[in-house]
Amino acid sequence: MKKFFTLMLLMSFALMLLPGVGQAAPIVPKLYFNGKAVQSEAQPRIVNQFTLVPLRLVAEQLGYDVKWDMKTKQVAINNSDTEILLTVNDSRALVNGSNTKLDAPALADKGTTYVPLRFVGENLGLDVYWDKPTRSVHLFGNMPTGTPAGSDGSPVVPPASGPAAPVDSMPVTNPNEPVSDAAPPVAEPAEPPVESELPGDVLAIVKGFSFDGLGRVTVDYDGQLTPNSPFWSGTKLVIDIPNAALSAELSAELKAQGRSQGEMIVETLALQKVRYSYYSDKPSTVRIVLDLAMTTEYALSDLDGRYNIDVIMSDGAAATPVPGVPAVPVGNGVYKVVIDAGHGGKDPGAPSVTGHWEKQFNLSIALKVQKLLEQEQRIKPYLTRSSDVFIELDDRAKFANNLNADLFVSIHANRYTSNATGTETYYTRPDSKAFAAIMHKNLVKSTGLPDRKVRQASFLVIRKTTMPAVLLEAGYLSNSGDAKALFTESVQNKIAAGIVAGIKEQLGIS
Repeated sequence: MKKFFTLMLLMSFALMLLPGVGQAAPIVPKLYFNGKAVQSEAQPRIVNQFTLVPLRLVAEQLGYDVKWDMKTKQVAINNSDTEILLTVNDSRALVNGSNTKLDAPALADKGTTYVPLRFVGENLGLDVYWDKPTRSVHLFGNMPTGTPAGSDGSPVVPPASGPAAPVDSMPVTNPNEPVSDAAPPVAEPAEPPVESELPGDVLAIVKGFSFDGLGRVTVDYDGQLTPNSPFWSGTKLVIDIPNAALSAELSAELKAQGRSQGEMIVETLALQKVRYSYYSDKPSTVRIVLDLAMTTEYALSDLDGRYNIDVIMSDGAAATPVPGVPAVPVGNGVYKVVIDAGHGGKDPGAPSVTGHWEKQFNLSIALKVQKLLEQEQRIKPYLTRSSDVFIELDDRAKFANNLNADLFVSIHANRYTSNATGTETYYTRPDSKAFAAIMHKNLVKSTGLPDRKVRQASFLVIRKTTMPAVLLEAGYLSNSGDAKALFTESVQNKIAAGIVAGIKEQLGIS
């Protein structure tokens, strides 16, 4: 027996000396940009759960302006809006001059410099998705217009606090099945994922849905959208989008509600609601269904990541909204107005290219609005949060409903590509449309940013509140000009004053 154990020990030792025995092969992730494979001599790698890519790939394959300083071991990456400075083995980086902490620093190995892909991609306006089954990273966004000017480089973005739990793929569903009223179709972002999962055959990510209040349904997306020809099923207009997936935010929202499809209530004379779900997984296909009161003419257009479906009545007019009675209080009473600072606490909202977070902007504006409203004798303001705390979306709506508030205003800032700019205002129910128009007019004037119009979308906080309610998107934190303005004190004061002016106009207070 003793000889047997001695023999086994010797065999184990011999196996340990063999190259590769007992060691797992390193994971080499595949990289795709807008659905096309990205090739590089040096392969990407995964280090401490973060994907790192060769700097040369960022310059030559993705087309960014990259400069490498061998002496200081620093990398500078530029596009039209953002300048990033990384130093090898340094856990901090500079983004447009702002100091930012990295979850995974750049590293150098055998003459190749590697940089954290998500940090690079998101800071340059790209969306990054991780496909676990195929070990693939998908990047979606616009190719930079500049010419690469170096062989190595790297970028930076305010990272999330750590790797997020994977988001499961949604099951295949029948679009004609009954749908409850619980799930919003446009997800209000929660804590941002580090790398979101999606099927391996995906070329486009469906990010959200909106309605302009007349007849246009807009599908926001990243990547290459190739819808099939629409077809009618009774009075339902059906559009299938192969090689597409719902964004992590939309999928997480549906999963949290325990539902397989989402919907956006529209309530016009022709168009009643818009539904969306996964229809097939071979290939991954998103189905969009427009529930109409009758068959109508329609027009399709696709421009800059927005796929538009225009419902046209037989006389050529867009679908007319059902008349709503805007709540314009009268009398000499005191009005209750709820100001909702979006996100907060563990939910930071959208990252800004300035190094800030959306939750900081939202709270700053809410506090300024509160201070101004407290000077009005006939208005009593209430805040859903007055500090950096996390409040559930349902609790925000319940707070306003329990108060029997007269108005509800939710304050946010947007994020998309670095080129997106401007101010948007959202409402859900027809009785909020007039209020949205008033608020938007005053908000655009105060921000000084491009007018991106009043839109209809089913954000939970403005859908579940029972009083006239709006959600304000003051500007785009992914745009350097918008972000700089939104975090300037004088501009914030103007925005707060504009919000107050809109509230007073709605209430008929001079």
